[in-house]
Amino acid sequence: MSILKLIQMTDLHLGPTADYQCRGFNTLDSFKTVLKAFDSKSNGEEIIVLTGDLASDSQPGAYQQLNKILTQNKKQAVWLPGNHDDMPLMQKYLSDYPYLPVYEHEYWAVLMIDSSVPGKPGGAISNQQLEQLEYNLGRLKDKLVLVAMHHSPVSLNSQWLDEHRISNHQKLHNILITYDNVKAVITGHVHQQHETDWEGIRVYSTPSTCFQFAEHSDQFALSDKTPAYRWLELHSNGHIDTGINRVDFPRGN
Repeated sequence: MSILKLIQMTDLHLGPTADYQCRGFNTLDSFKTVLKAFDSKSNGEEIIVLTGDLASDSQPGAYQQLNKILTQNKKQAVWLPGNHDDMPLMQKYLSDYPYLPVYEHEYWAVLMIDSSVPGKPGGAISNQQLEQLEYNLGRLKDKLVLVAMHHSPVSLNSQWLDEHRISNHQKLHNILITYDNVKAVITGHVHQQHETDWEGIRVYSTPSTCFQFAEHSDQFALSDKTPAYRWLELHSNGHIDTGINRVDFPRGN
């Protein structure tokens, strides 16, 4: 049985230089540590899915460093933007990894959706994105579908983070639930592990490769949990095996 193996890494928050730190983390070093941990378990088949906030503030140097690391390590990768990113700069400086809104495999397709809203931390799906989503779902009826986006479409029982929830999540759900080949959604942004059923669709959120947010907190707060990545095995019968792997990287490292 053919299996599509994915590795989700999210919320890298890389800076313009190698010594950049964000909330007590050298985010480049933490990303490299997560990548090394993944490498120790990898057989080279996996596709890395980078689900936004690759830079801490849209710095060109962040994307240049990421492009260099991925190419030096001969990684296969796809990406989408988050609220801290700038799409034109990503397309310019991730020069070896052109933006790919749809990744197609033998049995599966991974749809990349841009949920970022310029100048705002919260998410929304533009009418243009929704139209493109419906078009792609219509032409991919013979494939199983995983949807990737930065912001979460579901509540996490965390007041400040729930304010960032995709504002038109119901419209998005109305489209996705129409297609029974849509099997799950993966997201970033929330800097924590969260898994739930979204009225018939599985939603998996993934910790950051650097700092984490405290769970079930009404106000912004950090957690002492370590960086992580998510692994996914997408089976040809539609079944998904997934989990997260934590990586030891203490703050201030």
